[in-house]
Amino acid sequence: MAGYVDIHSHVVFGVDDGSRSLDESLRLLTEARDTGTRLIFATPHVVPPYLNWNASQERLARIRRHFAAMAELAPAGIEVRLGFEITARPQRLRANDDIDRFRLAGTEFVLMDGPQSVPWHGDSTMERYARRIRAEGLTPILAHPERRACWRGEHDYGFAERMKAAGALLQVDASGLTGADGPGSDVEARRLLAEGLIDLIGSDGHGAKSPVRLDVARTMAAEVVGDAAATRMVDGSVLGL
Repeated sequence: MAGYVDIHSHVVFGVDDGSRSLDESLRLLTEARDTGTRLIFATPHVVPPYLNWNASQERLARIRRHFAAMAELAPAGIEVRLGFEITARPQRLRANDDIDRFRLAGTEFVLMDGPQSVPWHGDSTMERYARRIRAEGLTPILAHPERRACWRGEHDYGFAERMKAAGALLQVDASGLTGADGPGSDVEARRLLAEGLIDLIGSDGHGAKSPVRLDVARTMAAEVVGDAAATRMVDGSVLGL
């Protein structure tokens, strides 16, 4: 099916650091559709205790209400599904923590928050959480591994390989490829592409700084891996969509 599938965006309004209003959410969805996206997953952050972005019943209910309000008014020509971006905090490793509730709707995949440009809450448990998701019969997708290159000090070149060994697919950000994520992210994104470690491209779109679009990043990825491989990273085929 023609069109892009964006597995990573922050278009649900008023629930994290993405869209701030329903009007902004609808503008972002229109931007995505007009640049070739046919299906977009809205993936709000779950990062307890950071900024109260937790997985409480109250917060998840609010996310679902805001998502429903947005989806009802979504422009024609784009499908919107709900997912989450999960930071690998220690509580996520508990046996009674329900991973299934975090999957990308209609799939067997769970989006994990990856490294940031500085040490982050989930760094110590990323590999273990990826293995736990696998143990539940689901497939983890690790977001923006290229950001690890922005850390000060010696770069950990084995990070991406370890996450792949733990069973994760790797998703590079469009803003990582374009360099909008900061110095180093674009170089690392291209290295990971060239070494065959990247499975997917997501917009990680939040708004003006990181647009909700995949077209430019697909073209840039094609310069490294070729048109066919770059298209596979954005057309939904990896997820069976």
